[in-house]
Amino acid sequence: MTSLFRRRRREPLAVPLEPEPTGIDCTVPGCPNTDALRCEYRDRRGHLCPVSFCPDHGTVIEGAPYCRRHASTVRAIGALASDPNGRPDLDDRTPSLVNWISRELDGHIRAQLEAAAGEGESVVSDDAVHLSRDQNRNLRWERSWRLVENTGLVLKISIHVSAENDELVRINVGSEMVADGIPPWIARRKMGEDVDVSIDVAQRQLFYLYLQESIAKAVAEFRGGDRRSAR
Repeated sequence: MTSLFRRRRREPLAVPLEPEPTGIDCTVPGCPNTDALRCEYRDRRGHLCPVSFCPDHGTVIEGAPYCRRHASTVRAIGALASDPNGRPDLDDRTPSLVNWISRELDGHIRAQLEAAAGEGESVVSDDAVHLSRDQNRNLRWERSWRLVENTGLVLKISIHVSAENDELVRINVGSEMVADGIPPWIARRKMGEDVDVSIDVAQRQLFYLYLQESIAKAVAEFRGGDRRSAR
């Protein structure tokens, strides 16, 4: 499909859009625009997103137009988006959630691992969210950071959400789960609650602080125990 939206500048993965008349109504509630494109996201089951979006409610990634939800999914899974069999179901928000939490905690996790690194050890991390399995072979979406040395893995920190419970964020340091919780904005949405922006910000900060403190404590205990490998 040739995009009906023009790029304002070359390069970036996601580009802003300029409207051109298409005669298609934007499906976002309350939006009066009639210059919409249809989202091109197709999941692994072959289901095509039914959303049409205007330039205010979507974007183009690698030349393909996506609604906001599926643009977030495509960004989260990175190269996996090019595999038709690797794309999450239309209504699966899990990869986006893992990626959102990962972006918020990335700097903190890197700092903890770098501070704990010994001689010859370095920090590497995933550049996208990917599918993995837990010890019971259950599927989950995950992003991880690893402290490694020339002989292999020293310590792994992962943020993951399982397919069975797509609201619960879990964090593992090594083989141990050190924190879990449903993000406050998801809990509110589930209960139909609405709060002031200041309350939302405060709740988010407390949630991230809880995760950060849990990670910091676990990394300190790991290095204090002087264990050489935690897989």
